[in-house]
Amino acid sequence: MRSVRILAILTAVVASSGSIVDAVTHAEPSENHINTVREIRAAVRACWVRPTTEVPRANITISVRLSFKQNGEILGIPLITYTTLGISEDERRAYRAALNETLARCSRLAFTDAFGSIIAGRPINVRFH
Repeated sequence: MRSVRILAILTAVVASSGSIVDAVTHAEPSENHINTVREIRAAVRACWVRPTTEVPRANITISVRLSFKQNGEILGIPLITYTTLGISEDERRAYRAALNETLARCSRLAFTDAFGSIIAGRPINVRFH
């Protein structure tokens, strides 16, 4: 009698898990998941907070090259590839600090599963003004 109950429970579990698997595999991706490089750049730029300096300049630019893991975390150490010429070392440090804070705020982007598989490890350049 006990083995019949166990068999009935196992059958119910297997039957119900099949419907769960079907629901997950046929689910539509969420609207807020990132699915393009353009969306990555927009998401990272949305976290950007321009540093405050004593004498703010209007035309300072900093660019960074970074890669992501499949799960949306930053892979390795981002590389600053460009900063506006002729800025002071204090301004340069302020912009580097602002970039580090931006990347910390934006860590672990929400990629779709398919896009995460495609973009993992590939370098992306993002420019901040």
